[in-house]
Amino acid sequence: KLTTNVKGTISEYQEIVNLTRKGFWVAKSCDPQCPFDLVAVSPDGDIQLLDIKTNTYRKHILSYRRKIWRSPTAKQKKLGIKIKLVNHGNE
Repeated sequence: KLTTNVKGTISEYQEIVNLTRKGFWVAKSCDPQCPFDLVAVSPDGDIQLLDIKTNTYRKHILSYRRKIWRSPTAKQKKLGIKIKLVNHGNE
């Protein structure tokens, strides 16, 4: 079983691959306290700050899987940081 940290790292790198395939240039934050994980720049110069979150589901609901939604913090809202939900391959 993968730890939460490992799942988060997998999701970040998975999104780097996805964005790179779409033609974006991507830089990863190296500060653990940074409010965003990735900076993505499109070929036409559009800059996006992204906080990558791994999709998670409520475990106590047996009849169906209910996704846990994530909201940006006040700082992330102020800076225009987008939350990007990513599925990793080990759900």
